Amino acid sequence: SSALCCYYIMYASRYFQGMISVLIEHKRKDFVEMQIHHIATVLLVGVSYIYGWNRVGVVVMLLLDPADVPLQAAKMMKYVAEARCPGQTENIYQTAADRLFEFFAVVFFVTRIVFYPYVCWSAHIEATHFFDKGLPEWTCVVLLYILLVLQVYWFTLLAKVAYTILVLGKPVEDIRSDDEEEEDEKKKPMARKKGQ
Repeated sequence: SSALCCYYIMYASRYFQGMISVLIEHKRKDFVEMQIHHIATVLLVGVSYIYGWNRVGVVVMLLLDPADVPLQAAKMMKYVAEARCPGQTENIYQTAADRLFEFFAVVFFVTRIVFYPYVCWSAHIEATHFFDKGLPEWTCVVLLYILLVLQVYWFTLLAKVAYTILVLGKPVEDIRSDDEEEEDEKKKPMARKKGQ
C-alpha cells in the first residue's frame, strides 16, 4: 500500500539523517556502533523495500522502535533536572528520569532481546522452508544479525546502568557519553606542563 511505502521511506530517511547527524554531534563512546546501526538499518530497509519484504520489515521496525520513546523521555527529564535543580540528586525530574529509564529497560529487553531474535531466527531458518535464498535474502539475514549483536551490546550497557541505579542507588547516567569533566581534568595537567 502507499501508506506502507511512505512509512518505509520516512523510516529510511530517519536513519539516514541519524547517520549524518552522528558525524556532527558530540562523539559518544559508541560512535562506531551507532554508525554501523544506522548503515545496517538503511541497507536493510532499502533491500527489503526493493524486494517487497515489507511485512517483515514493519515487524522489525515495530520491535525496535517502542523502546526509543521512554528513553528519549528519560533523557528529557534528566536535562530538565540538571537545568532546574542543579546539584540536587533528589528531585521530581530525576525521579521521573529514573522511572522512565526503568520502563525503557523493560521495553528494550522484551522487544529487542526476547522478540527480535525470533525474527532473526525466522528469517534465517524458517524462511528457508518456503523459498531459496539468494544474495538479497542473505544480505537481509546478515543485516538482521548485525542489528541483533548491537542490541545485545547496548543491553549490556543498559544492564550496567540498571545495576548502578538499583544496587548502588545512584541516579541515571548515560555511560555512552564521554564525561566532559574527565576530559577537562585530562587537559589541565597538559596546560600546566605547557605553562612551566
